[in-house]
Amino acid sequence: MVAGTVLATLAGSGPHQRLQVVLLQRADGRLAIDLREQHHAEGIGWFDQRAMSLEPRQLRQLQGILNLKTLGLDAEADEPAMTIPFPGPRVEDSLRPAVGDGV
Repeated sequence: MVAGTVLATLAGSGPHQRLQVVLLQRADGRLAIDLREQHHAEGIGWFDQRAMSLEPRQLRQLQGILNLKTLGLDAEADEPAMTIPFPGPRVEDSLRPAVGDGV
């Protein structure tokens, strides 16, 4: 595992999972962002399950794609979704008499 500066640690989908965002400086001096999916195991601690490295250009492209307002993933995403009411049974305003109803 290459050392770096941890920028953020995000909760994962389970209690023993997390995602770390790490800033790295490569041997050639270029910067990269690592996304590391980590799991926790008793007696081992946190370990990288898998990792993905993004160069600054890729990070800018990802930011452009993930325009949070456009995708509807802004702060309101944590709020419960609105429910659209399903229309109930149709109420007839004027009932027409059937043949033999004496009308």
